[in-house]
Amino acid sequence: MRVSVIVCGANGERSVIIEKAVEEFAKGYFDKIIQFSACTVIGSPMIVEMSGGKADRTVAVNGCRNKCADRILKNANIEPKISLVLDDIVPRKLQNCEGCTKFVFPDITEEECHALAQRMGQAVDQLK
Repeated sequence: MRVSVIVCGANGERSVIIEKAVEEFAKGYFDKIIQFSACTVIGSPMIVEMSGGKADRTVAVNGCRNKCADRILKNANIEPKISLVLDDIVPRKLQNCEGCTKFVFPDITEEECHALAQRMGQAVDQLK
């Protein structure tokens, strides 16, 4: 059975890290997941349910401690089995989510993106 992965639609430097991590994660895991939301939208829980997804096979990937991906799922009575928070993975203090007027983020490293991609893969592997 495949795993549902719901990814927060963070903005600012957080979105750049998430985007790069998703690109890396997709190379090894797209055949193992049933749904991959590039942003948190109210329809994500419905898509998970329509796809046959189950709470015990759901990973929420949150761009910050607001845990928007978790909130959207929980509002639909889907408690994600694994919840990842970018702030728990990247060791430095990240900028707050911000408007999309700033697109240069010199502090982002490939290691940060790789660390998130690795944790996403580990989460899916745990639920296999």
